[in-house]
Amino acid sequence: MLRGIIAALWEKKVTPDGILPSTVFFLDGGLKELSRRVDLFKNSGKTVFVDIDFVSGLQGDRDGIDYLKSIGVDGIITARMRTYNVSTSAGLPTLLRFFALDSRAVDKGLQQVSQNNVRAIEILPAMAAAKIASRIRGFVPNINIVAAGLVSNLEEIEELKKHVDAVSTSSERLWNAMW
Repeated sequence: MLRGIIAALWEKKVTPDGILPSTVFFLDGGLKELSRRVDLFKNSGKTVFVDIDFVSGLQGDRDGIDYLKSIGVDGIITARMRTYNVSTSAGLPTLLRFFALDSRAVDKGLQQVSQNNVRAIEILPAMAAAKIASRIRGFVPNINIVAAGLVSNLEEIEELKKHVDAVSTSSERLWNAMW
């Protein structure tokens, strides 16, 4: 599903010009400008995932998912299991946020992932993914794993490449990292 470096976009004023990664994550914004932004990036050949939990004016229910589908998003990011289930049942690729804050959070997250047939996760913070990706794949062998959060240099990306399928970063200087 997701591979390589992903541009995580917090600013709604960012345009696709000069963004090297082929996939972008919209992590901020409002319902009013979302359709225009999706069109702009899609017309530039980008794959667009939207974090439904961070879009003001939008909910993670069936109507919200159907709206995102109707404006052409390629996938959804959410930290909510219910939203994940609604989105996948609507046929949209969905990335479930997995917060690896401590061993208990990892155990609970792993239980949730394995019991709900989750196919793609985003592990935060990113470097935790290097520690737990193999454990997760022991339970869900073909899961797509994206590492995100607090990625600050190329050395970290090189280490993460050994463990995950993709790295999401808001750091523009890392967007040209080779995968």
